[in-house]
Amino acid sequence: MRHSLAILLAVFLLLPATRVLASACNPGPPTGATAPVSTHLRGYPWTFHAPTRMALGVASSLLISDPERGRVVTRDASGRITGSHTVAGKPVGIAVDGQGRIYLGDSDLGRVSVYSQNWESLYELGIGAGEFRLPAAIAVHPDDGRVYVVDSETHQLRVFNGDGSAAFSFGGPGDGAGLFRFPAGIFLDAPAGELFVVDQLNFQVQVFDLQGVYLRCIGGTNASPGSVFGRNRPLNQPQGIWVDASGRVLISDAADGQVKVFDRNGNALATIGAFGIGPGSLRIPMDLVVDEHRRLFVASANNARLEVFGLDDYQDPEAIVPAVLAIEPGVLDRDAPADSLEVTVELPGYRLDAIMPGTLMVNGVPPVSVEAGDADRDRIPDLLGRFDAAALLQTLPLSGDGLLDASAMLNNGFRLEGQARVVVRTSDVDPDRDGVDDPFDLCPGTAAGDLPDIDGCSVVQLCPCAGGAEKAWRNHGHYLVCVIRSAIRIGKLHDLPRRQLRKLVPAPAPRSCGRQQHQVKQPWQHGKVKKQREYR
Repeated sequence: MRHSLAILLAVFLLLPATRVLASACNPGPPTGATAPVSTHLRGYPWTFHAPTRMALGVASSLLISDPERGRVVTRDASGRITGSHTVAGKPVGIAVDGQGRIYLGDSDLGRVSVYSQNWESLYELGIGAGEFRLPAAIAVHPDDGRVYVVDSETHQLRVFNGDGSAAFSFGGPGDGAGLFRFPAGIFLDAPAGELFVVDQLNFQVQVFDLQGVYLRCIGGTNASPGSVFGRNRPLNQPQGIWVDASGRVLISDAADGQVKVFDRNGNALATIGAFGIGPGSLRIPMDLVVDEHRRLFVASANNARLEVFGLDDYQDPEAIVPAVLAIEPGVLDRDAPADSLEVTVELPGYRLDAIMPGTLMVNGVPPVSVEAGDADRDRIPDLLGRFDAAALLQTLPLSGDGLLDASAMLNNGFRLEGQARVVVRTSDVDPDRDGVDDPFDLCPGTAAGDLPDIDGCSVVQLCPCAGGAEKAWRNHGHYLVCVIRSAIRIGKLHDLPRRQLRKLVPAPAPRSCGRQQHQVKQPWQHGKVKKQREYR
């Protein structure tokens, strides 16, 4: 099991063997919901450590928390990775409200932070850091903005108003109705006015109204007391939950490696997926969502990927297929360039014959040769493209990190895209010898002997005497302020004694820079002869 999952998955061996487990939930009358027809579409590995919680965002975008890497990955409906936001702690629970605001639970800092669509920090629920022990799952009411937070370690469900103030809470440790043992997931069914809470160590899902009044449960256990690892439970270790438009309750069972499907009254309908590592297989499925196209996304944490299934008469708007790139060599030397650079492109979830090798391009450069196959024998098709290293170097920075963008067409009209970084080295990366490499030098051409700031800019370059559109001096004093401030900042950077700061001041500084040419008549004091002074 991956280390990052320890905060969410309870260890069965820690349970007292003699504890009487919660009784089985009695299913109600069938609702008429039918078992889904599921079709495995593809897997998304990207670079997850252990994808944990997911939320649907604007325009069917998908947000995925990856706690161990401290980030949230965003993917649009077409399959393209559109962002990767890094946070200070470990992001776990995540939700998006009707206005596109993002709610993110942090297991390290014990807080739920609210961000705009552009990841601008807005506010935090309650007191902020320390308000929660483990905010593992979040749901937001689309109309009144109330926020429901599962706090796993306190065995509670915490409710907050739309402004972040506390409203009420319910639950507590126990195995009775309305009590929890390490709750894990949540789904808010606004039209029905019901709240589904995954009660992990009571092996069930409890259903409440939106005020926290208990209604019914799904699952429970038929195991005999002390049969901690018994496999005769409807749910063994439930984690994520979703209620789809057909009224079916889909629950990811982390222990069994399946998605289990029930109707709203708890009648079992079907299972999706199976434990394993191959395409469509699940190991520790932590969460799931169903988008408006009837595609089921499952976060398979121990396989470090998302699995995608189509349900019933699904639609698949994917047009951009993310690929995984491997680069050899990973370092390019401009002074002694290699003859060729090899780019291996893997496309998880697709057959080898789906890729059109002749369409492969990297940074707009076609390959010298292409081979299709499965060189690493991992049953994932790959293309091995050999590129002219000199041609690719022309598309990369002079030195430092460079980005390689690969693309190719599939025979179904989709387009694969993938990115990888490569390091570029050169012996002459600082032509003006100011100590700042040209790719990062904001002021190339610094004069010899002029000390620069961290961006490679000297006082003369920061405060040009001639002014210009960006340096339109209002007067000589305005110019001098720029010179003095810049000299002090650069002096501190280079640890210069104060008496040497004047050496940084350019020669024109004491004279005419910033002076406006105009004549001013001013009488001398004491009523003596009036003279004219010309100010320049």
